[in-house]
Amino acid sequence: MKKNNIEIVLASESQRRIELLKSLGVEFKIVKHSHSENHPEVKDPVDFVILCSYEKAKSVLKNENQLLISADTIVYVDRKIVGKPLDKRDGYRIMKMLSGKKHSVYTGITLTYKDKVLSDYTKTEVFFRKIFDKELKWYLENASFLDKAGGYAVQEEASIFIERIDGDFFNVVGFPIFLFSKMFKKITKMDIFEFIKK
Repeated sequence: MKKNNIEIVLASESQRRIELLKSLGVEFKIVKHSHSENHPEVKDPVDFVILCSYEKAKSVLKNENQLLISADTIVYVDRKIVGKPLDKRDGYRIMKMLSGKKHSVYTGITLTYKDKVLSDYTKTEVFFRKIFDKELKWYLENASFLDKAGGYAVQEEASIFIERIDGDFFNVVGFPIFLFSKMFKKITKMDIFEFIKK
């Protein structure tokens, strides 16, 4: 878990984030945050994801040798912030909003290390083709969508609805690796490759 006297901690139970961080070869431990992700007063998507990632980090106890990673991803469409669907009916409502439109995916990341806190975000544009009711019914019956921002995972069944993506693909998955690697180097003064498992 420790390398160069730094223990890396991920404040998330998101399987997508866990898988992407593991794919880098980084060793880390997982802790659960206690942030509710509920800020109806915040309408700006950038402010929202940065606030949520920061609050997640703040809710987790850490020691000074831990580098803590927290993140929050949302979908933004029709000037509305869209999180995870509450149920199948809500999933239907969200997917109808996305059908035939461009929407934006925002992820905010916060890193804390010793007495330093660093937050940033990235944005990706996703273009959905029109989704027909027969397809949507099948999707809601068969796909795993309740734990996903916007009600879909880009790498799973919803991929058949996506015409194109402008920006970081991994951001849409839920963890923008490029942004993370830049932030990691900035806060630790070391390259992420120094932490990749040999």
